[in-house]
This record gives sequence, structure tokens and C-alpha cells, in this order.
Amino acid sequence: MKNIIKNFNNFVSKRIFKVQNKTNDNIKVNNIKISNFNRYFIIIFISIFIYLFYLLVPLLYEKNWVQNKIENKLLNEFRINVSSSADITYRILPAPHFAIKDSKILVKDMKESKSIAEIKDLKIFLNQKNFFDKEKMSIKKVVIKNANFSLIRNDFKILNEFSNRQFSHKKVKINNSKIFFKDNLDQILAIAKIKDAQLFFDNEKLLNFFKLNGEIFAIPFIFNFNSQNESKLIKEINFKSKSLKLNVFNKSTKDKNESIKGKNIVSFINSSMTSEYYVKDNLVFFKSENSKIKNLEPYYEGKLSINPFDLDLNIDLGNFDVLKLFNINSIFTELIKSGLLTNDNISVKISAKTQSKFSNKIFQNAKINFNIVNGRINFNNTKFINDKIGILELNNSNLFVKNNKLLLNTDLLIDIKDINNLFTFLNTSKKSRKLIKKIIVNLDYDFLSNQIRFNNVRVDNNKVDEQFLRIMTGFNDNNLNNITRGRRLINELLEIYEG
Repeated sequence: MKNIIKNFNNFVSKRIFKVQNKTNDNIKVNNIKISNFNRYFIIIFISIFIYLFYLLVPLLYEKNWVQNKIENKLLNEFRINVSSSADITYRILPAPHFAIKDSKILVKDMKESKSIAEIKDLKIFLNQKNFFDKEKMSIKKVVIKNANFSLIRNDFKILNEFSNRQFSHKKVKINNSKIFFKDNLDQILAIAKIKDAQLFFDNEKLLNFFKLNGEIFAIPFIFNFNSQNESKLIKEINFKSKSLKLNVFNKSTKDKNESIKGKNIVSFINSSMTSEYYVKDNLVFFKSENSKIKNLEPYYEGKLSINPFDLDLNIDLGNFDVLKLFNINSIFTELIKSGLLTNDNISVKISAKTQSKFSNKIFQNAKINFNIVNGRINFNNTKFINDKIGILELNNSNLFVKNNKLLLNTDLLIDIKDINNLFTFLNTSKKSRKLIKKIIVNLDYDFLSNQIRFNNVRVDNNKVDEQFLRIMTGFNDNNLNNITRGRRLINELLEIYEG
């Protein structure tokens, strides 16, 4: 082996000297000079070689030192507590950075650290000022990719405290990740996909900035957040969804006395809901201000408790077609399917009243109750009122999802106050007129297909026959405000009812 190496060295030496002698002879004989272009080319080539060598210097850093250095800098400069693995790779393209596999973001919860994010790919991009002195290693930006964030209710308090302090002026970017919103039992309530996001402190505007492009319930959205903390803590949040034509804006101010007040604007298609609010004793009190829904100017006021979630809301819809309230849109359907509203820790009490000016409507007044109690949704004590005839009331109701259908099971109590006005309204023939005071109907209503199934009917506590039920199926399209058709069907029922 030694002889082979020795012979190879002799061969290389002879060839190099031979070429060198020929080159020197040619230069002497022909008096050739190196051109400026060749000089510049050589200088550029050497410079690139030296620069590449300089970029490779971090390869010499010891991995355990790099791991500890990065964790300390992320904690001190970005206030992000990262537990990284030893699987660290240094790369110079597209810019010098350390690539770390399988890291975690930790937060303190009840004096213990817990993970709120698992990161498959973490990239720490470096400033290129001084690689020869590793102690001066500086982070330029942080890129998080393929991460799963898991958030429960208590984590939002931690994130809120994080946003009250100044972010790093160096950017943190998040790509192709997910946020899992969970309850305290670790059950998933909703999943938000993060296409791209970034947060940093804007040195020109002197505010924290966070922007996220994502998707939730298969609906694309943009979320913007910024905060400024000087004499007062000012926060602005803006949620936009072009596909829903929805825009939610919120601005809050917190003074030195911890007093919080703000303004919230929700814009949807041609409608705008503007609310003023203030926070007292962990309760949010709010009321409307110049809100508009198409041609209506509704008024509402209420109070909200966050932990646990408890909403008490009263709404006056003025002149509004009450049955339009049951035209459930897709986002509400998806919200119920997600199970977010049927959480045991959520309590909701919403009361909406309306008064119609149109005499050609069956119901002139209504009071709609929407309640969530112990994970169940109901419309109990909801009333539709005809001033001259009587009241239709919902009780023992339950709104639920079954076989991908949004169903309402309820008892309908029809309380007839003046039977003669009913007969006059229906143009009922004298031979068909019978004394009726109360009708109780149990039914299932499918909001998505707009179909009704009648389960049981009792008139003045008397059961009805199959023919009666068969005629009632004519109401299965829920078009109760079609007066002509409704009159005809009810008269048919009165005619066959034996009393």
C-alpha cells in the first residue's frame, strides 16, 4: 500500500512540474500577459470559494452546544420555550440554517410544563456576520413547518399574556400546520389548518403583528392581530372570510386600572352588527350601536362570561319575518356538527322578539328562545302569536345531528283563544266548524331538507285517525305563511275531525 501511494505521488508531482515548465516556457516565448477578465474571474472564483468555506464553518459546531444555544436564544429573544431533539442538520441553502426534527413548544400550566405544539420541521436561520466566533451566533428568523398545535380553554389565557408583551423584531413563520381546539377532556372540538402565518414586532409602527391564512370547517379565512402597549394596551383583531362574505373586527383598550372597553363590528353580506362593550368582574356587558341587517335596525344587549362560557342575550328584531329565522345556513350547521355548541361547559340563553307589520302573515308576533343547557340545544317556550286567533308554542324540544341531518324534535302546542276568528280567517263552512281549544303535535323537522314528520297528534286530548295524519303531511314543506294552501289543508282536517 505504501509503494502504491509513493508511486502515485511521484506521478502527480512529475505531471504538475511538467505542465508548469511548459506554461513558463510558453509565457516566456510568447510574452503572454494575463488579461483583466481572467484576473477578475480568478478573484471572483477565489472569493466564492472562501465564502462557501466560511458558510460551512457552523458544521464544526458541536451538536449539543448548538441545541442548547438555540433553545436559550428562542427563550430569551422570542419567549418561546422549545424542547428540541438532537437530530440537527446544518444546511447553507436557501440560506444558512439549522434544521431540527421533532421539537416541542412548552408552556407552564399550574407550575408544570406541558406541550402545546409538536413540530416535525423547525428551521433556525442564522445571521452571517461572524461564524468564526460561535458565541456570537445570531438568529435571523424562525420557520416552523408541519406542526400540530393543541389548545384547550386555559391555553388562551397563556397566549393572551404572551401577546401583551413585545414580540421579537425577528420573524417567526409557520407553514402547513394545524391547530386542534380541544375541551378539558382532550376531545377535539374543531381543527384549523394553517397555510402560512407569521408574527413579529413591527419597528416602524411599534406594534406586535400576527397574520394567519388558514381554513376552518372547510372555510378559508384570514386572521390579523396587532397590539400596542404604551400608556394603554390596545389590541385589534380582524377575521375575514371571502367565501362567507364575513368580516369580524374587534378593538379593545385596557388602561392602567385594568379597565377594559372596546368595540366589535361584524359585517356579513349587506349586514353590519356593531357592539360596544366593557368588562367588569370577569363579565362582558355589551349592547348594539347602529346595527343594520338589510332593512332592519335590530337592538340587542346581553352579558357574557368566558370561564365557564355563559351567554345571556336579548334581541329585538323589530319588523322581521319570524319564519326566516329557521333558514339555517351552512356555517351554523357545521358548528352544530362539530359538537362545539353541545359542550357541557357551555351555557347559552338567547331570546329574540319580532313584530310584523304585514297583515297577510299568519304570525304577527314571535318570541324565539334558543337555549343550550348541559350539552343539549332547545327552543323551549318559543311562541308564535296571531293576535286574533291564538298562540303556537314549542316545548320539550331538542336540536341534534343524526345521520348527517340537522333535526328538531319538539312538541307544538296550538292554543286557540278565539275559535270563531279562526273559522272566519279560514273561511270554514258551517258544517265543518267544531269547538277546538288545544292541539298538541309531536314532530321531527329536518332543517336541511325542509321536511316535517308528524309522530303524534292530539286534539283536545283526543287521538286522531290515520286519515287525519295523512292530510297533515301536506304541511311537510314548512311553508306555513302560504295562507291559501294552509287554509285548504286545515279545513280538510276540520271536516274529517269527529270532535
